[in-house]
Amino acid sequence: MKKVLSLLFVALLAMSAWADTTVTFIPGVTKGNNTSATAADVMVLNGVTISGTKAALAASPYRFAAGSTATVSSSVGNIKKVEFTCEGSYSQSYGPDQFYGNGYTCQSGSNVGIWQGDAASFVLNTASQVRCTKIVVTIAEEVVEELVAPVFSPNGGEFSGSLEVTLKCATENAQIFYWIGTEEDQGTWIYYRGPFYVTETTTYTAVSKKGSEMSEYVTVTFTKVPQTVEAPVFTPAEGTFSEPFEVTLECATPNAKIYYSLDNELWSQYVDPIPVTDDITIWAKAKVGDVESEVVSATYTKLSSETSEIVFNALNDFGESALEARGHFSIVKGPVTMYVGDGKISRSGHYAIYGPNDSSAFNFTSVGAPIIKIEFKSLYGYAVKHLSLADGIDGTFTVSGENGTDGVWEGNAQFVDFDQNMQVRITEVIVTLAGPIGPDYLKGDVNKDGYVTISDVTTLIDHLLSGDFEESDQFSPVNADVFEDNAVSIADVTTLIDMLLSGGNE
Repeated sequence: MKKVLSLLFVALLAMSAWADTTVTFIPGVTKGNNTSATAADVMVLNGVTISGTKAALAASPYRFAAGSTATVSSSVGNIKKVEFTCEGSYSQSYGPDQFYGNGYTCQSGSNVGIWQGDAASFVLNTASQVRCTKIVVTIAEEVVEELVAPVFSPNGGEFSGSLEVTLKCATENAQIFYWIGTEEDQGTWIYYRGPFYVTETTTYTAVSKKGSEMSEYVTVTFTKVPQTVEAPVFTPAEGTFSEPFEVTLECATPNAKIYYSLDNELWSQYVDPIPVTDDITIWAKAKVGDVESEVVSATYTKLSSETSEIVFNALNDFGESALEARGHFSIVKGPVTMYVGDGKISRSGHYAIYGPNDSSAFNFTSVGAPIIKIEFKSLYGYAVKHLSLADGIDGTFTVSGENGTDGVWEGNAQFVDFDQNMQVRITEVIVTLAGPIGPDYLKGDVNKDGYVTISDVTTLIDHLLSGDFEESDQFSPVNADVFEDNAVSIADVTTLIDMLLSGGNE
């Protein structure tokens, strides 16, 4: 007996997992929007949707126009049967035989047409107008064993502008409803049909439903913050160039429009790369709605086709306090400075550069045109092959000659730095600049008027007498070092006079 009861209990449980339910549509009770069957209309009841391409579902009876389609769909279980009770009988006006489609039948003399099958939705066509006084939909509804709460995406948080929000439920065929407010402060429930947009700070609550079951509530808050727009980025970054190229602009802020100007006054929307053929400054900004980014700019300078060379020779060019005395020294020639952190200048004609140690340093700086080449000549056994480019320095450094005694750096930079892994002895360095040395470095132009004349001799003597060798608008200590010994002395006066008498400043 107990065994029989147990089997009966199991059978009842299995039967309870599925329960055929009916959803009945009555004109005037459940209705759509149209009272005339000239446009699409739709109505929804308990997870079942009935629509027509030309239908009047707010009329009584329901009307489906000739040549239109009627669709029945369910989100709460597959449809097993639909009974259409019509105003007319079979072969009469508005009767059930005016519907046709797969799975649909109607009997002669009856005013009821029946669709049968097992589907989430189906479609019927209309040969002539159909008028229904009742529609009964039978669905096989699965009893929910575990109904999970819906999930917002994004799951709350800050936003700017407007934000698209979607809802999903992992439980199959579950319906989702949401409203503005909390669980305790419920607003009007809205059936979720698709993404919606948030434009202001808002709190939403959502719940999943399936049959008579309902999930836990889930509440999120979307907080609107002021819109910020990132400034555009130039590619390539500003700098010098020798050949024509194009500048592109990008903005990290989604949906931002980029604008550029060549005078910081007249702005154009950026669409295509900007061609650059000569010296130019480009200003750029980005906008989202009425919000603008900061204005940024990039300056591109065309390199002169004229180059100039500055030669550092250990027999002639001496650094301060470094002749035969180990220490740090700088040698300035025109716009270029050669600096050694630990070394000396030998009377035998080489720059000794020691390292590696904490004081090691060997670099070149130009305050004029960029450096595009540095050529080295060194002594056998202390060759420049022991040099390498310091971290972060662009360009290429190649070594040649017997045992690596010759080296060449090529690139485009205002500052070039080298590391050394053992002592290097260099006899000569030739630095090539991407342009002329310029009037600020005109040897002999002591008073900086752009010419070398007897007035430069007078100015030089005045500064020697006063002991004032500071740079000013009327005095250039670099141009005054005509003797090129890295100092201003009477030797420069003598050399300058010789230059004038010989008719040049070469």
